Amino acid sequence: MTLRIHFTLTDLARVRFAGPSSPLTATAFSTSRLAHSPGPPQLDLWRRAVRPQLAGGPTPFTDLLPTAPEHPLPGFLRPHRGLRTLEEELERLEATPRQVLRAELDHLATRRSLPRWTRRLADGDRGTVARLAASVRDYHRAAVAPYWPGLSAVLAADLAARARQLRDGGVEEVLGTLQPGMHWRPPLLVIDVPGGEFDYHLGGRGLLLSPAAFTSYVPCDPDDEQPTLYYEVTRSPLPRTRVTGPQHGLAALLGHSRAAVLQVIAEGVSTGELARRTGLSPASASEHTTVLRGVGLVHTERHGRLSRHSLTPLGAELLLESSAPAPKVTERPAPPPAPQRGSA
Repeated sequence: MTLRIHFTLTDLARVRFAGPSSPLTATAFSTSRLAHSPGPPQLDLWRRAVRPQLAGGPTPFTDLLPTAPEHPLPGFLRPHRGLRTLEEELERLEATPRQVLRAELDHLATRRSLPRWTRRLADGDRGTVARLAASVRDYHRAAVAPYWPGLSAVLAADLAARARQLRDGGVEEVLGTLQPGMHWRPPLLVIDVPGGEFDYHLGGRGLLLSPAAFTSYVPCDPDDEQPTLYYEVTRSPLPRTRVTGPQHGLAALLGHSRAAVLQVIAEGVSTGELARRTGLSPASASEHTTVLRGVGLVHTERHGRLSRHSLTPLGAELLLESSAPAPKVTERPAPPPAPQRGSA
């Protein structure tokens, strides 16, 4: 079973990568791995840790999620342009225009039955939208938030590597190496999918490529203004070693305080937020970011009196590599001592 994405020359010229990864999208995608699907041992550890915290019946969030692999996921739950925090994304969700909500739900209803309460959501009822946002927040707090620093570093590092690949090998090399099950056969990107044979024509709109945690997601809506292909970078939220504190190698390189600063900045923070979360004074936090920015690990955007910090591709790669287990070193036995000459 395959999906064939058809490219024109205009589409190839308009292939590009998404910006910062979306915590809301990762949260929505994580549900497919929580419910089913085999994976690495780390995935089982994550499921066992998360499931007890999610006891209870369906929620507005889970009601809108796909019940079969071929079902679409509403665009307002998988933004292709991520914001810095889930709270900012939920504010954006709550401000979604009624016509957008209705269009997304109408499309969803062509593929599966929806609960009756979604009629109020389609009408833009603010209370219903707020309850949806609250149910996303509760799920995210248990299933994704503890792992987001590590996941965001993995996704940022992939974007940095893809940018180099695009520079050195061009768009066709990128399309040919996204993930297993996706095959570039010009002018088609052929993807193994369940549920039948499908053709998707980009029609000059181009394709936005977004690295994704937990699963991949392929275009479904023929009327989507921005077709987005989410390709799976990591299936487990525990990629190699969970990032919960400064790694020993990173701390040895940067110092414990500066390593902690770099890890918090992976989530995108202001100087004040950075100081609160690391226990540093604002002056010390600012000093550390100045040093990290000077060596190309941190990027700072200033908006009036507010500064927001994020990792550069180099900073993301450094943080990602610091979470890898150290290679095993086999020490050679020390040579025997040289024989001593006897004295006359």
